[in-house]
Amino acid sequence: MTLKRAKVSDADRRHIIGVSGGCCNKCKERVFRENEFGERARLGDDAHIVAASDKGPRGESSLTANERSSADNLMLLCKTCHAKIDQQPQKYPETLLLQMRRDHYEWVESCMGSLIVKRPRFHYLSYINIPRADMYAVVNSFPLPVLPIGSAESIRDMGINAGRLMAAYVGLLNREELYANTFDDQTRLSEVSVGSYWFSKEATFRAKKVQHEVTSGLVEAWKKQECVIYRKFDDWRLVCMIDPRWMTTNTASVL
Repeated sequence: MTLKRAKVSDADRRHIIGVSGGCCNKCKERVFRENEFGERARLGDDAHIVAASDKGPRGESSLTANERSSADNLMLLCKTCHAKIDQQPQKYPETLLLQMRRDHYEWVESCMGSLIVKRPRFHYLSYINIPRADMYAVVNSFPLPVLPIGSAESIRDMGINAGRLMAAYVGLLNREELYANTFDDQTRLSEVSVGSYWFSKEATFRAKKVQHEVTSGLVEAWKKQECVIYRKFDDWRLVCMIDPRWMTTNTASVL
């Protein structure tokens, strides 16, 4: 009887990305790329060490379908390394891959320090990119919030309904258990990599030059560091570009 393939959970998928530092466990190349518009491409896979199917590479195992698709049996690989490892199972047996993953996790720890903590639940939002949040819901098969937006072109146009919108997206973002790294005043820029998830403990962020008239030229505005929220660290500054329609204030400090 052929083993029925089990789905990898979103929590395990994000866990693997976090502990891998967003890098291939074999060649250590980053598996995420980002362009000037903030669009990301994922060039890697959540690869099974013991195949999901009993007929796949290293598939002769007593592991159940759920065990095969758990974080304990997964490693993050770029497309090239994934193909090489699965097409050469004798060269890359299970024991070698487990050791390869352990060595990679130790390398990530030595480069970036302790990585994985559970993300705290959101209680309120001051800024939100609604189209990006809707894409997150669609990708994860979550129902989209039903909102009384009407003819509003920005959150500030919604009046009292702005609070209901924020509450709806708080509920959406809290549906999934994510794993992330934590920013603090000692965090250095060299510790941050594309593809990893970060949250900041309670700290002041500042909004700068948020004006409706720049929405038609956001790329140029972002180059001038307009329409941003930011936080200063010891020797660097975190700048988050954001469309002013999805902000609740013109310029303010928020936690």
